[in-house]
Amino acid sequence: MSALLLAATLQGCGDDSKPAKAEAPVAVDSASASAPSGDSCSGHELEKALPPAKAVYGYPFISRECGYDDATIVYGKADGSQRLVVTLTDTGMPAPGSDPQSETAKQYQAAQAKLRDTTAKNVSLLNQARQAALQNGTAAQFGGEQYLPVIDSTRMGDPLAISVPAPDDKTGEATLTGLIKGRYVLNMSSPDKPNGGTAQSLRELFVPISEQMALTKLP
Repeated sequence: MSALLLAATLQGCGDDSKPAKAEAPVAVDSASASAPSGDSCSGHELEKALPPAKAVYGYPFISRECGYDDATIVYGKADGSQRLVVTLTDTGMPAPGSDPQSETAKQYQAAQAKLRDTTAKNVSLLNQARQAALQNGTAAQFGGEQYLPVIDSTRMGDPLAISVPAPDDKTGEATLTGLIKGRYVLNMSSPDKPNGGTAQSLRELFVPISEQMALTKLP
């Protein structure tokens, strides 16, 4: 399969790779009840794995928010001149509600399974696209070899895929995606283009942030 076809296939999977949102359960545990006003992540199961709630690599901390099965932390500047978003989704949570056999619960579990599968496939497709472009000499379709997807990994060996928009794409976002421990979906995104927005430049931004996350503490 050509790099161009792989890229087209990957684009077709894009919407499915976005974490599914779940309604929070009615019951509120004691940790949530004692959380400081405005910070829904205090005491959350994912809090221990989040990057720090302070400036990282020149990006000021803006906010963090946690839902039933996900956590989002935003860095950047209030004027929008810098922005970086990190999202961690736990696809192994039981469905919200009291009846795990309900149709709603089954749909929730199916959506989470699809998110895991799509994320793993996207990482694989990006790796295939890179290898095909290098072997076939078609890197120009991505804007040059320096804009090809890059594959890295967590300290535990989970693959992470970094992709960036072509150099003439002024509105696209660079992304990092990976499936952690076969359960947690990690996504990062930024519209910023340090050093021309090459894949290596974004790798040098995204990967160190992932290394500041205590992903090994996740069950």
